[in-house]
Amino acid sequence: MLNCHNIVVQNTSESTERIMEQRKILIADDDHIEKESLATILHREGYETITAGDGKEAWEKIQQSPPDLVLTDLKMPYLNGLELLSEIKAHYPEIEVVIITGYATVESAINAMKVGAIDYISKPFNVEEVKIIIKKTLEKKELQEENIQLRKQLKEYYQFKNIIGSSHAIQEVVRILKKIVNGMSPVLITGEEGNGKELLAKSLHYNSPRKDRPFITVNCGAFQQDQMEREIFGGPNGKGVLEQANHGTLFIDEIENLPIPLQVRLLESLKDNMIRVTEKNQRIPLNIRYITASTVDLGRETELGNFREDLYYRLSVIPIFIPPLRDRKEDIPLLLNHFLKQLNKEHNKKIRFIDSEAMDDLMTHTWQGNVTELYNVIQRAVILTEGEVINTDVFPDRLNEVREEEVLVIPKIPKHGINLKEEVEKFETQLINHALKRTNGAITLASEMLKLKRTTLVEKTKRLKDIAEY
Repeated sequence: MLNCHNIVVQNTSESTERIMEQRKILIADDDHIEKESLATILHREGYETITAGDGKEAWEKIQQSPPDLVLTDLKMPYLNGLELLSEIKAHYPEIEVVIITGYATVESAINAMKVGAIDYISKPFNVEEVKIIIKKTLEKKELQEENIQLRKQLKEYYQFKNIIGSSHAIQEVVRILKKIVNGMSPVLITGEEGNGKELLAKSLHYNSPRKDRPFITVNCGAFQQDQMEREIFGGPNGKGVLEQANHGTLFIDEIENLPIPLQVRLLESLKDNMIRVTEKNQRIPLNIRYITASTVDLGRETELGNFREDLYYRLSVIPIFIPPLRDRKEDIPLLLNHFLKQLNKEHNKKIRFIDSEAMDDLMTHTWQGNVTELYNVIQRAVILTEGEVINTDVFPDRLNEVREEEVLVIPKIPKHGINLKEEVEKFETQLINHALKRTNGAITLASEMLKLKRTTLVEKTKRLKDIAEY
């Protein structure tokens, strides 16, 4: 039994406030009147403005304090607009550049856009046009910065250090991920629902060289066959996930539900690194890292004829198994710490402890829903707890209905069915083992508990596999 569990709350997340409140614009023009006129207009619009009378002065000021946007005339002494543009894009590619040009040099301004300028403004200025161009340019820049920030947060969130667990099984999973992160080999992740298979897939992607490329997810259990075919391979109205994931990572969840005809098409794409788009009569080259996930034993499914053996071997070059949470209870305290830090912040709470009785319940519950169920229980507890200590009063009634020693695992039935006889034998074996365990191996007592004749139970213990000795 565990005693009160101390939760230390730390704020490690980055601020998500707006990246910049006031944008800085540098105006480079050797025409003093036009330069100052433009600076006055932009200053009234709320921008910070800096001016320079030639390209050399502009470049020096950019190096001292890089602006968000540069407005530069094409014709200036010492360093002309195109030369200034080249220096900016070589050393500060994040700075946007808008060209100021007279009518006679519009063609030159268009050429400047081909090498990195985002737009151009013609002289004489139309004030409203200037405002619109600068507003759209800075809005686009802000969106780009927000996307960069989001990608950074995703990369941080999916770092391997955020795969929580001290158990040997989880440490082994992390060890394998680190070894394969830079490769292309297909990965098959298996385990019960709620165990974090998609988290592992995203961690592999966001730590890999493909981290800035697409990560596309498709769940084979969410579609009928005709819908699934369009979803994966595309159709007249759009690209499928294979095209969308090109040069990135494709995560196919519940792969066991992929119908045999579509397994054949997927195998073809895997073998040829191509996708055949029938409607366009095209074959598109593919460069994809495939990560698949299943809640069933795909090896067993191949033996039963429910899954193509050749596709299974293609997909399972790197197999990873995530054990159920009930088989790695030592991970629960670490997961609780992680969830409580997160939920305290989300719900503005200051919970520091889980009392001993509540902790005992958490450690002995069977967690049929695995980590997802644990998170939901703790989320409810955090919301309902008013003080600093979580107790059993805020747990759902179901939490203590089934203890670990009484758990009976009911298999998930895939769309193509299961072998009922085998599953019934497994279920029967589990019941007999529980009865023998509770009676310390006493056949007579166990037979009474199971409402069987003693001789019947003896016969079953001889016939069934995996009957434990007590």
